[in-house]
Amino acid sequence: MDSKIDTVNSFKRLLFLWQILGLKTNYNKYLIGLYDIFVNIFATFAFPLHLLLGVIFASDKETVFTNLAICISTIACTAKHLTLRPQLSQIIFINKILQNLDQRVQNEEDTRYYMKNMRARCIFMMNFFTVSYFAVSGMAVLAALSTSNILYPAYVIVDWQNSTWKYLAVFIFQFYGLNMQIVQNLTNDVYGPMILCMLSGHIHLLSRRISRIGHESAAEEDRNYEELVLCIDEYKVLMKQVERIISPSYMVQFTAVGINVVIGLLYLLFFADNLFAYCYYIFHIISIMTEIFPCCYYGSMVQAEFYALSYAIFRSNWISQSRTFRRAAVTFTELSLRDVTVSAGGMMRIHLDSFFKTCKMGYSIFTVLQSMR
Repeated sequence: MDSKIDTVNSFKRLLFLWQILGLKTNYNKYLIGLYDIFVNIFATFAFPLHLLLGVIFASDKETVFTNLAICISTIACTAKHLTLRPQLSQIIFINKILQNLDQRVQNEEDTRYYMKNMRARCIFMMNFFTVSYFAVSGMAVLAALSTSNILYPAYVIVDWQNSTWKYLAVFIFQFYGLNMQIVQNLTNDVYGPMILCMLSGHIHLLSRRISRIGHESAAEEDRNYEELVLCIDEYKVLMKQVERIISPSYMVQFTAVGINVVIGLLYLLFFADNLFAYCYYIFHIISIMTEIFPCCYYGSMVQAEFYALSYAIFRSNWISQSRTFRRAAVTFTELSLRDVTVSAGGMMRIHLDSFFKTCKMGYSIFTVLQSMR
């Protein structure tokens, strides 16, 4: 197998982000345990809690909307992070399965497809998510520095307005909490589309291998039958992996995105009064929509690639093969006709239809609010 055909290489940065959070590291387990507790106290719980209290004790509507968008995002991030933590061993197991599938990529054309349409796209998504998410942090810092305020007008127990040191302490706390939540969000949101991209790619490569059966060595009936059996086993493995990645964290994500789009639009239309505020919420809304689009796209691709398997079987040279081969091919065709849908929490489809419904909802609310302005 080509050394470049390795799923783990595509997930290296994601593994590094988990290490930043104190997960899946080989360092001293006691120090890592203390570090994990520190991150969870200040970033996972204290940061969203002080934002939530800021919403509850806010004295004006503008402060409520300023805090509500980021508050819902951080609460959703915490919920997704707590949902993902118990699944880390499952994620590592899926990666090992994908490594086994990597060994089947031996054809030169398949290798090029893997590098261009799987590995390169995963790296692009990782880069795009990273830039989009940290752009939100950057705009929040610029907006705070330009107005001499803290990042978010949340509930703070110290009087930061009359002390430089207290201001710096609150600013550093919010900056740390925000960026650690961004790291948590990256680990939550990037893994879904990356793993779906890898799965859809491997299903496509499986279709290619099936369609080549019998054309390269039509006379070797036993060998062709063995190759078909291997392809059927691969199909079963891929089906199991699709079922494994169904997670309630996606349901949290879709719910939070729908609420946050509405809140972001409300703030832009009624409360934003400076360039940094406009830029921040535009980046915020783009980042929110970015959370679900790649996942929905590759959820659709997984369904489409599974649907195309039956055509791949038909394109193989099944006519000149043995009766045993043809019976197995018929059985495989029946299996491949099964409708495969990736869903969030078993309730909402991870599909482009869901993304466009969310966009339509946001646009409808936007037009209503604009007419009320």
